[in-house]
Parts: sequence; structure tokens; C-alpha cells
Amino acid sequence: MSRPFFRYVHVFVVVSIAVAAFSSDARAQLLTQHIKGGVGLKAATHPPPGGYIVAPLLYVYSTDTVKDRNGDKFPIDAEITSAFFGAGYSHVTTKKILGGNYGFTVIAPVGANNRLQGTEIDANPGAGLTDSAVTPISLGWHRKRADFLAAFSIFIPTGRYTDGADDNTGLGMWGYEPLVGTTVYLDSARRYHAATELSFDFQSKKEDSETKVGNQMNLEGGIGGDFLKGGLTTGLAYYAAFKLSDDDIPGLPPGIALPGKNNTFALGPEATLAIAARNKVYGFVTVRYFWEVYARTAAQGGAWLISATFLTKPMK
Repeated sequence: MSRPFFRYVHVFVVVSIAVAAFSSDARAQLLTQHIKGGVGLKAATHPPPGGYIVAPLLYVYSTDTVKDRNGDKFPIDAEITSAFFGAGYSHVTTKKILGGNYGFTVIAPVGANNRLQGTEIDANPGAGLTDSAVTPISLGWHRKRADFLAAFSIFIPTGRYTDGADDNTGLGMWGYEPLVGTTVYLDSARRYHAATELSFDFQSKKEDSETKVGNQMNLEGGIGGDFLKGGLTTGLAYYAAFKLSDDDIPGLPPGIALPGKNNTFALGPEATLAIAARNKVYGFVTVRYFWEVYARTAAQGGAWLISATFLTKPMK
């Protein structure tokens, strides 16, 4: 490939994974629909104009530890795994808004094994659709030594949800997420880069209840480089999530909710390889893994994100 690799699609993945503790007297707080680590290297770089099909999209989160607000481990069996399978489409147009290229993204769930619902533990809900996401507006700017991104996403409660049920696969609420970010290039050849994306999550009340998840701030990105003439991008990705306000759970008995707010920080490797032949690029495969090295009032585990993205029109 004659050009540096770009961060090819701005992915908002949705899976109803909320952290919970397995005990009758202590349960973790509710989480938002935002998937931590959904973006990494070149997080704030728009791809060139064109269509991008994301399929498959696989996210697997596993944990066996729950930490309290002091970082101490709860003496309980918290081993559990949640998985999400999805697909989506992203399109970047040549239309300019405020000088930035306009784009949009739709991520639809194909299936999910969702076993965690915050204050409700769905021990075995079985497979089913979870919530979806749409980014109706995404703007990208490109400068000589930096790229910039601004977007707004909506999480749609398409998953199965009934208040108080034990087989939910969705979270039963609408979510709204504005974000901004930048990718800074550390050399004139734009080979080495560092990226950060800042987003905020706001939620509606859960369906048929007065329960409302607190607001959350997310930081995601990474630092890495492009190799093999841009055909391989690799480096260290990260995410951090901070609960900004308390959950509102009417009628919850005292002592059930863990005191404090959810906070997590994770690091891990990322690699993206171009699918190319005869000097044309047809798509990319990305593999990303995170170790949660810090957790407070939350589970502490690890997550895999594996995705393939195909261009609707091959690029030279």
C-alpha cells in the first residue's frame, strides 16, 4: 500500500454488559451501553470518502473479580463471560460541514449472550438480539500533523427487556453519546501517532421503571505506528471509564448497591492488517485485547475485540 494506514471506521459497538457481583448483599452499579475499548489506534481519524462494511464484529468480555471502591476484591465467585456478535455499515461522504467530511455509521446486533445486567443477574438468558447503535453525524478534519473528529451517537433499545426479568438481552433504555477526539502524528511522514477520544454517555430511564443509569465519561485511544508501507498498524491501546453521577434505582434496599462510582482503566495490544492484492486494498482485520489494570466498584477482567471491515470499492 502506497499510503499510510488509516483508522478505517468509527465503530460504536453495543452489547448489554453491566458489571455485577454474585452475592445477596452486594451488587455492582449499572453500566451504560458504551463498550469500553470500541476504538483504539487512530481513534479520531476519519477514513477517506467511501462505504465500509463491518462484518463480523466480535466482542467478548470475561471476568472473575469484582473490586470495591477501595480496590479490595470481593470474596465471591464472579467468573462470567459475555459475548456480542454484530455487523454494521459506515459511510464517509465528500460533503463538507464546517470544513469536515460528513459521515454516518449504523451498528446492528446479530446475536448476544448477555449474562450481566447490573443490579439484575441474568444467569442464562440464552442468545438473542441486544441493543443497536446509530451515529447520524460524524465529522472528520485532516491537517498536516493531526486529524480531528466530532460525532454524536444514539443507542437504541432493540434488545429483549422486561423490568425485573431474568432473561434480558438488552438494557431497556435509550442512550446518547457526544464525542470529540484527535489523532496527532509524531513525525512528518505520519508514520507514528497518538490518539485520544473523549465521549460522554447520557441515558433515559429504563422501560417501565424509574431506574436510571448515571452519566459516564470515556477516554479511549492509543499510541502506535504504521509498518509494511502502511499495511500493518500496531501499538498499545487503552480505555478509561469514569462514572460521573450515581445511578437512580428506586426501591433498592440499603446495602444492595456498592458504594462509590464505577471506574476502570485498561491497556492492551492492537494490530490491524490490510487485506490487499495486486496493489489494491479490499479491507482490514483488527484484533484488540485489553487487560483491566484498575477497577473500582466494578468487575476487573479482560476483553477481546475482533472485527473485519471491507471497502465497498477497493482502493489503490
